[in-house]
Amino acid sequence: MSKFNQFFEKLGSDAKLLEEYKQDPQGVMQANGLSDDEIQAVMSGDDNKLKSLSGGNSVKGFMVVFINDK
Repeated sequence: MSKFNQFFEKLGSDAKLLEEYKQDPQGVMQANGLSDDEIQAVMSGDDNKLKSLSGGNSVKGFMVVFINDK
């Protein structure tokens, strides 16, 4: 399983990680080893790119992009 898929599997099951992600999605993805291209795809919500990065599988419903407008 790719680091990209592993991260989002973990995000779906780790409440602490999800809370950290809600506060700083880009920082948490970067700290968990996602590439700049992967982070940009998530932040943009580009379905085709996300599907490609996930190995052609549909993107799981728990993949949440939360942008904090503080």
